[in-house]
Amino acid sequence: MPFRVRKRRGARVGNSVIASAGLAASGDDASERAFEAVVTADVRRLYSLALSILDDAGEAEDAVQETLLKAWQAWDSLAQMDHQVAWLTRVCVNHCISRRRMLRSRGWPLPGLIDRAGPPAGAGHDAERVDMDRAYSRLSTKQRAAITLNYRHGYSVDECAVFMGCRPGTVRTHLERGLATLRKELKDD
Repeated sequence: MPFRVRKRRGARVGNSVIASAGLAASGDDASERAFEAVVTADVRRLYSLALSILDDAGEAEDAVQETLLKAWQAWDSLAQMDHQVAWLTRVCVNHCISRRRMLRSRGWPLPGLIDRAGPPAGAGHDAERVDMDRAYSRLSTKQRAAITLNYRHGYSVDECAVFMGCRPGTVRTHLERGLATLRKELKDD
């Protein structure tokens, strides 16, 4: 089944544009509309989640695109599922964790690069935000995922476990260790 990519204008997420749900099989308008109805509402949340794990806008956009591509390829079975949002979230989280692991194994980003970089001149970043970003960058990928899913998106520990493909106890461990690291980095004991 040949695919064509169609970019949508005006689908802005943060400062970046994501071609939301623009994949369609030729001549299959009903499937395309159903697909867009399910995923379009979730694109911003997926982007925010990917950005918090990958810490790079371009990589986050790629992660969302990969998630949407996988969703489209699995649309026949995904359309029949009760928990489509959970499936999309898990695919996105897994892709982000794998991508970050691959990037780190290739030396990207350079260790300490974020720590050495100060706020851009005239950017108006306040010190607390810079400190939080620096502390957050020191977390492991799974700690970032757990904290982002649980605290930023409000998912329960059990839901986080499903998204991350691990046990709830493992998620609790990632949360505890991640929060301990943040407290230590921010000297908030």
